[in-house]
Amino acid sequence: MHMTLMPAQPSSEQAAHFARLAQIASDQFFSHLFGPRAQSVLSSMFQEPNNDNSHVYTTFLQEGDEIAGMLQAYPAIEARRCARRSNWLYLRHASWQIPRALAVGIRLGSVLEFLGSDLDDRDFYIAMLAIYPQFRRRGHSQTLLNHAEDLAATHDCSRLALDVDERNQIARAVYRRAGFQRIAQSKKADLAGERLSVLRLAKLLSPNLAPTAPAK
Repeated sequence: MHMTLMPAQPSSEQAAHFARLAQIASDQFFSHLFGPRAQSVLSSMFQEPNNDNSHVYTTFLQEGDEIAGMLQAYPAIEARRCARRSNWLYLRHASWQIPRALAVGIRLGSVLEFLGSDLDDRDFYIAMLAIYPQFRRRGHSQTLLNHAEDLAATHDCSRLALDVDERNQIARAVYRRAGFQRIAQSKKADLAGERLSVLRLAKLLSPNLAPTAPAK
């Protein structure tokens, strides 16, 4: 089956795919955070620029005529630039779910502070990678990881970095086979009666370009 990598566009159809795949990538975390508004929040942010859920940072993988998965990734410098607007948009789109989001945010404070933090200036951060269940076991995750390496090279980044749920053994195995190594771990937090912790994985791309310290 023919596969195509497709830069995202801010259409409502693609926004719906992004929201569904983001839920898969995050193990339904956004539902815990925003309840029934999760799909709407993610779709709205996808269609706007200058935030870390924007279509600007998203690539879809298409198998034949169907979207099979997506990659959302960006340079660490871009992540820092967008952070304040991203937080503002979360609150704006959350609407009456703000108290719920704040309560979950307090419980998961240590994990949320860890996600995407302490990145080096030459890191290229993979925020989300997801494949629809019916398209799995076809090498699509590796195709998207290869694309992330290509994108990192265009931004003069020397390392890929990502965060993954410690409990997600399937995803961890995929990243391990792709050459990622564990470099850090968040403190544990409670979510829906479970103890949650996130691992930081990284893969060095350019040995001659050492990562630099993150901007303060």
